[in-house]
Amino acid sequence: MATVLITGAAGRVAGQLRPGLEGLDLRVTDRRDVQGWDGAEVVVGDLSDPAFAAKAVDGVDAVVHLAASPNPSAPWADLRSPNVDTVATVLDAALAAGVAKVVLATSVHVMGGYVRPGGAVVDPSWPARPCCRYGATKAFAEAYGSVVAASGGTSVVCLRLGLCRQTPTTTSNIAEWLAPADLQRLVRAALAAEVRYGAYFGVSANTRRLFDLSNARADLGYEPLFDSEVFADEVRPGPAGLCTVTHSAPPPV
Repeated sequence: MATVLITGAAGRVAGQLRPGLEGLDLRVTDRRDVQGWDGAEVVVGDLSDPAFAAKAVDGVDAVVHLAASPNPSAPWADLRSPNVDTVATVLDAALAAGVAKVVLATSVHVMGGYVRPGGAVVDPSWPARPCCRYGATKAFAEAYGSVVAASGGTSVVCLRLGLCRQTPTTTSNIAEWLAPADLQRLVRAALAAEVRYGAYFGVSANTRRLFDLSNARADLGYEPLFDSEVFADEVRPGPAGLCTVTHSAPPPV
């Protein structure tokens, strides 16, 4: 049985992922107490500490790295340690330990600069164009992951997650919605795929498409089942565009 480390296990996304991990031998970690992971090995500590990161990844076959600051409006001072320094520490520890795969949670905000009302569906192969500092940190994570994947035996699969909740919250995130069951399906597909490195959008099969899932379907075998359109008449209005930080800015030249 494969042993998988889940980081950020006390967070909201990890809680939604948990039901989809049956059959795996789990180790989970966070900086605070972890609840709801019965049967998993729990290790509490700060992954920005290289010694703790090395301990956390020791003996695992794969890492699903969810630990991060999730706030797109956060200033750089709040993002640098969890989203830049820590992701590098975890990837370096995984590489040094010979971990076979890291599934790295990034964000649709990596490509949010392309999103405009009525604009083209965003191709995952386009160059990164973050819409905020948070998106920039996730672009760094993808770039660092590509270096790690190219330099040793650890493969890195980057999942550009959208809004993972039971339902969309506003019209501004109805196209980036990721149903929890589709999150589970996506992560299991990423863990099983034979991919050295890749970046893939993590959204559901939404009628209002912003992000192209073609490479996720082809490389990972990801087939989302849910569509945010069923909630379209229920969600409250939201700002145009993807990111509240820059949605009112003119398109970059």
